[in-house]
Amino acid sequence: MENKITFGSKFGTLAVVGGSVIGLGNIWRFPYLAGNNGGSAFIIVYILCSLTIAIPIMISEFVIGRSTGKNAYGAFKQLSKKKFWTLVGLMGIITVFLIYGFYSVVAGWAISFIQTSVTSGFAGKDAQIIHSNFIDYINSGWKPTLAAGIFIILTAGIVIGGIQKGIERVNKILMPMLLVIILLLFIYSTSLSGFTNAMNFLLKPDFSKLGLKAVIAAIGQSFFSMSLGMGCMITYGSYIKQKTSLSGIALTIGLADLTVALLAGFAIFPGVFTFGIEPTSGPTLIFETLPLVFSMMPFGNVFAIFFFFLVFIAAITSSVSMLEPICLFTIQEFKFSRTKSIIIISIIIFILAVLCAYSQVDNSSIKLFGKNLFDGLNDLTDKFLMPIGALLIIIFIGWFANKELVKNQFTNNGAILNNGFKLYINVVKFFVPLVLSLFILNLIGLL
Repeated sequence: MENKITFGSKFGTLAVVGGSVIGLGNIWRFPYLAGNNGGSAFIIVYILCSLTIAIPIMISEFVIGRSTGKNAYGAFKQLSKKKFWTLVGLMGIITVFLIYGFYSVVAGWAISFIQTSVTSGFAGKDAQIIHSNFIDYINSGWKPTLAAGIFIILTAGIVIGGIQKGIERVNKILMPMLLVIILLLFIYSTSLSGFTNAMNFLLKPDFSKLGLKAVIAAIGQSFFSMSLGMGCMITYGSYIKQKTSLSGIALTIGLADLTVALLAGFAIFPGVFTFGIEPTSGPTLIFETLPLVFSMMPFGNVFAIFFFFLVFIAAITSSVSMLEPICLFTIQEFKFSRTKSIIIISIIIFILAVLCAYSQVDNSSIKLFGKNLFDGLNDLTDKFLMPIGALLIIIFIGWFANKELVKNQFTNNGAILNNGFKLYINVVKFFVPLVLSLFILNLIGLL
């Protein structure tokens, strides 16, 4: 039976799906990748990858979700009698569960850094002290655990309200707030002396850097930024109204993803260049390099409060999209109430978060694949489960799903983009599987 619960409006749909897509990767990973892989040359490749790879995958996940009204596992179970495809859906649920476990630890850091910013904790600190404080924070174990627990509770509080009264209502507030904050930070950054250097870093085309490595980086960023291959978009697809254009939603979200990523770079890197600090990637940029920048600039604590609140918003809108697929799975497959489902899932996720947090403590024995559990889960999901899940989803839509069903969902029963369906299905059948296969072989070191 089709899921009768839907998003309340098109804006609500965009806010919720956009909240899933726009996360921490937009704030720190994209600007760094663009700057170090050819600037605007990389951005052109990224846009092409989004249009030809990520967006077709997103549309395919929407098709699976909306046509069934089910969670990832239940959707494949309804669309195919072969058990293999139900296992693909189950793999998506497991993947998002594992990601949420370690993601909540990083998101918890943002909560702690908001507190530090409010108390002007970065003021007057040099690089060595900031680094030492961050390491001490990680090694305490209990501090990241407490922050992750608070974050998990906040996420549960949003999702427990349901789709329209919980997730959609909160995202309709948080996503505009995110855009306002990032615009304010951008406007402030234009006054810094390093603004021109930052623009050159991000936008100046350098085609000499645009080799295979840059192309692989663009594919990876476009793919992982849009929360693909783990059931999130299948679940959100089940809530999209039948009259809403799936391709239109996907294209709009892709544009928003790129816009926020660029604005984040425009807001962050002027400060980095102004104070002569080498731009870095990952948590080091957010939690060590930028606090050093804030300690040097006038009214840096105010800038820090706004920035880490921005990080928090990006994190919680993404975490909501991780909890909901697991929640819908337990509601539909085990007949749990939404409240019971969220309480049970949140307790288990918190246990996983505790293990991830304590695995980062010096000399911890909590390991996976020879790494601490946090890094091990990151590698497992990033390099294996997500890309393989996306590849199997796209193969299913291109080669095994009922073509009339796919066509009806893509075209809204012939009402829109009827001519675009042939292009979409050929891209899904041939181009995307080939590129994803090569991408996976590269990730695991076989190419």
